[in-house]
Amino acid sequence: MGSKQLVSATFKKKLSSFAALREQINKGHFVLAAAYIEFAEQFTALYDEAKAQDKANGTKTHVESVLELGTLDGSQLTTQTISKWRKIAEEARELKKNQKYLPSSRDALYFIAKGVEKGVKISSLASRGELFPDSTLTDIKRLIPTEKRKAKKESKAKGGGATINIGSEINAISAIPLGLDADQLPSAVQKLLHKGTVLLQVKIEIDPDTNRPLLIAVGYGV
Repeated sequence: MGSKQLVSATFKKKLSSFAALREQINKGHFVLAAAYIEFAEQFTALYDEAKAQDKANGTKTHVESVLELGTLDGSQLTTQTISKWRKIAEEARELKKNQKYLPSSRDALYFIAKGVEKGVKISSLASRGELFPDSTLTDIKRLIPTEKRKAKKESKAKGGGATINIGSEINAISAIPLGLDADQLPSAVQKLLHKGTVLLQVKIEIDPDTNRPLLIAVGYGV
């Protein structure tokens, strides 16, 4: 890319240092969990600096240079991947304090960082024997509360509430009939309705695991 010549010498040095860290992760020279956290911090800082420099100079070359190094396997960097690195960087202090308990994968660290943001204590999970360096992503997702699980717990605590994932998607900005045949609803929903549930709210929520919109029915009065 000939336009890379527009990248400043000082910034090139930072890129070289960042590329060296990337290579060390690939070769396993560092404890991976610590290296991933450091990678997230450096990537986020470089990416933000690159955007500022490109904006000031009317170029795109600084951001392009950082994005080329933003994945560890050479695949195309996505907005979702950038968000994951940023979340890890935001919670880096707490992650570093407890790095001996952490799995060495980006996605695992991302979900743990989301948990830290919500008040999850890594040391508490480790002391209860629930978090290990070899914990799988599935294990970690079970440990980290999502908004859906939180809503279910609050509903049960109030008594008589139930949250059901209908599994349909809807695009609307105002109240409209859903146009759903009751016989085609999931059996769990039909059971609630047959028991006289008063359906108070139907809303769209984003599934944290798939990032897709889901139609959620919240019913009370069983």
